[in-house]
Parts: sequence; structure tokens; C-alpha cells
Amino acid sequence: MTAELAPRRRIRSYVRRERPLKAGAIAAYDRLWPRFGLPESAWGQLGRDQDVVLDIGFGDGEALLTMAKANPLRHYVGVEMYRTGIVKVMRALEEREASNVGLIEGDAQAVVAGIGDARIDTVLIFFPDPWPKARHHKRRLVRGAFLAEVARILRPGGLLHFATDWAPYADEVASLVGQHPDFRENGEGRGERPVTRFERRGRKLGHEARDLRFQRRSVEEAYRVETGPVSPVPAVLKT
Repeated sequence: MTAELAPRRRIRSYVRRERPLKAGAIAAYDRLWPRFGLPESAWGQLGRDQDVVLDIGFGDGEALLTMAKANPLRHYVGVEMYRTGIVKVMRALEEREASNVGLIEGDAQAVVAGIGDARIDTVLIFFPDPWPKARHHKRRLVRGAFLAEVARILRPGGLLHFATDWAPYADEVASLVGQHPDFRENGEGRGERPVTRFERRGRKLGHEARDLRFQRRSVEEAYRVETGPVSPVPAVLKT
């Protein structure tokens, strides 16, 4: 009889380091979450009826709020694990009476896995934990399996915008995404990403931010990259 193998534990890209919320923040969360929060049952519906910018790991929300205010006709969905940042953003959205931002509380890997194919126009990953120690590199968010999921949810022509102030991580992502058949390089430069307090603090420590942008190829383009320019595209991929 063959012993049943236990399921392999997924490596997480985060560690819980959050202090408990104070009473006022708990009350604000309970009051505002029904208005701005997107439950797991809604993840699969993202992008069905509107263009979506998915901001993964928005932290204190400064960049997310700035971009959403500057582009009121675009719909932003922010993903974050920590309620401190979620409450801060919801309070700002209420004060601003904003209607173009939704929030998801959850692990980015699980959230992306719950989104349908070719639904998202832009994926933003700004300053994720670089996990600088070599033994922790396996915890970095942008790795092969996660990148494949990002490619799956992006529409053809959609944008992946990654920013970090940790140079070795930038080099790793540039190489990883640059060699992926589903992406073509879109160039460097901050684009619409605003300068935040986090970035300014990093600059004082000598950390310069680097922005990498990649565009999602069409199915036909990705197929030709994998098989070579002379390979005909199967009819099933054209439909």
C-alpha cells in the first residue's frame, strides 16, 4: 500500500507583523468594508464589465489613492494583507467620496488565482518585500508560478509594472520576466507611479527605485516566441 503524501505547503511571500487595530480602527473597518471591500466571491467577476488596474500590496495606500484621484474614470482594485493600510485607504476614500476603488484583503497569490483569464488591464507591484537574504529569496512574490498567473489574468496588451529599490531584486525580475514567452519588454520609467513617502525615505538611505514595465503578448505572439517564427499558429489558438 502506497502511503499518501501530505500536500506541499505553499511558500508565502509575507509574514504577519501587524499590531492589533485600536477600537476606532476596528469600528471604521466594520463600517466601511461593506462599501469598499470585495469578498472572495467577487474576485472571479473582476474585469467582466470594466477595465481594471490591480494594485498588489498597496501598503499605506499613498500611491493607490494618488493614481485613483488622478484617473477617476479608471477602476482600481487594491490588494493588501494588512488591515492598518486597508482602514487608512477606506477612510480616505470615504472622505473623498471616491467610487473608482475597490479593496481586497488577502494573500496576493490566492487573489490572483481567483481571477478569470484575460480580465485585468494593468497589474501594479510596487515595492514588494525584497527578502534580501539568500535563504529567503524563495519568498519573493515575483517568481515563476506567480508570474504565470499574472500572465493568465492580463488581457493581451495588458501591462505589468514592477518597482523596487532593491537592485538585485530588480535584476532578477528583469531577467525572469524578460525571458518569459508571454511578455515583451515595455521599457523602464515610472509612468503614472507617483513618488511616495516610502520612496523618498529610501532615497535618503541611498536606495534608488527602479521601474520595470512589461506588456502581455497575444496568444499568437506567445506561441510564436515559444515555437519559432516559422511555426504556424494552430486554429484553436486563433479562436
